[in-house]
Amino acid sequence: MSVKPNTTTQTQGTRAEPPVSQERKDALLKLIRVEPDHLSGLVHATGWGEDQTRMALLQLTVDGLVRRHNRSGRQYFEAVHRIESQSVSHT
Repeated sequence: MSVKPNTTTQTQGTRAEPPVSQERKDALLKLIRVEPDHLSGLVHATGWGEDQTRMALLQLTVDGLVRRHNRSGRQYFEAVHRIESQSVSHT
């Protein structure tokens, strides 16, 4: 009996979802900065579909650029406004 080396094969339909492109994240962030919105509104505005929009929102949330909050029983997504610190030069 021969032993085959341990190989990994990929079967059709089991591919992982590709990472969200930076362009898509940038576009969604710009849209949310203009006006916070709920998921279905963002899906409609982008035309990407719910799964793609949800994945981009998740990555923006993990990056700390977007947060979600409840308003009128719906989850809204809004941009996080960061105050940029200015470095002080000691000359």
